[in-house]
Amino acid sequence: MRALHVLLALLVGGVSGAAGTVLHREWWGLGLALATGLVVLAWLPPGSVRLAFALGWWVPVLRGSLSLPSGGFLIASDALGWSFLTGSGVLLVAALLTVASGPRTGPEPPG
Repeated sequence: MRALHVLLALLVGGVSGAAGTVLHREWWGLGLALATGLVVLAWLPPGSVRLAFALGWWVPVLRGSLSLPSGGFLIASDALGWSFLTGSGVLLVAALLTVASGPRTGPEPPG
């Protein structure tokens, strides 16, 4: 069941990141994408599910920052693009920082 949650979080993160990559060019799209990402990240339990969402988010964001075959970019090097990349970085760092606070499955430490 845990693996299913991780896969679903990865899928939802990928779809959310792709939508944010496409919509970040408008001020409302940038705000909506980053606010939604932060709310979902805060709602998910710490650990592998939260990290899967953040990694799923980053796949389309990184792809959007790479050059297209036509020579353009989905995420331009301007204020909106850098804001979206920075906000996406905050999502990933927040997920990484809270991995250790997730549920423990091993034996309890003595003490």
